[in-house]
Amino acid sequence: MNCVSQRYWSRALIGMYVVVQAGCATWLPTQNEPAPVVRDLVPVVKPRDAVGIETILVRLDEVQSQRLDEVWAQVDEQALTPELRIALDKNGMRAGKVASTLPALLEEWVRQTVQRVEESPLEQAGVAADVTSYSQLWRCRANSRKELTIRRVNTGSACVFYHQEGTTKGHTFDTPHFLYAIHAAPVGDAAASVRLTPELEHGDPVKKVSTGDGTIRPVTKRESIVWDPLAIDLRINKGDCIVIGPSHDSRGLGEHYFHTITNEGAVQPVLLIVRLSESNQDEPFALPSAMVRTK
Repeated sequence: MNCVSQRYWSRALIGMYVVVQAGCATWLPTQNEPAPVVRDLVPVVKPRDAVGIETILVRLDEVQSQRLDEVWAQVDEQALTPELRIALDKNGMRAGKVASTLPALLEEWVRQTVQRVEESPLEQAGVAADVTSYSQLWRCRANSRKELTIRRVNTGSACVFYHQEGTTKGHTFDTPHFLYAIHAAPVGDAAASVRLTPELEHGDPVKKVSTGDGTIRPVTKRESIVWDPLAIDLRINKGDCIVIGPSHDSRGLGEHYFHTITNEGAVQPVLLIVRLSESNQDEPFALPSAMVRTK
């Protein structure tokens, strides 16, 4: 084999190595985290002020949605302040904390979601519904902001009603993007402070001026609404989860954040599960799988 061929196959083998290392795995909250991947290439150094936040959106079919009360009975909604629980309920949402282990029923739904994504080309392409069910791993630092998309309305508009400052308001938003802003930072040895804030972007992008770090630069942004009174701010330990979903009746922000329309026209409720999967005391992150998108 000549030198050119040797160089070609060396590069090909390196490419195959990277693909294999990013193979399939499953988002299973009750199982032990996979051992760190030993790599002969450039090692990954995880900052000591970083934590890993894993998220997944679980769509529920008609049979599953009838058992939602069983799940909420095992979620600690008392971890939120009474004021926040009331504010969420007025907006058609509810949330709580699960310590260490997901309820068996909810974990089974996660398994089914992962299997569906692995087997369906439509799920993999993100067109099975307007809410995608990929698991995502977010590497968060104290001053970083991550954006988790819940739903995008790419064409047309949506009439959104929400309760704020003691009154119910309603607006029609063009091509709205429903999202959660994620802020997380390590607290202590194996815990993190996690803040999840619902936001909405809408309309056409406009040019604005951004200032920060002593610089002024033009940026292009869409108009946005931030619902700070509905932000969930909790300290959780490694393995703990935050669960957010719709209230019993479809209304307010919960109607838009936690209900999806499938490509077959079915309306399904959605649960958002947020888990602290890596703390600043852990070994460096393993490479993400094909099911897990790293942000």
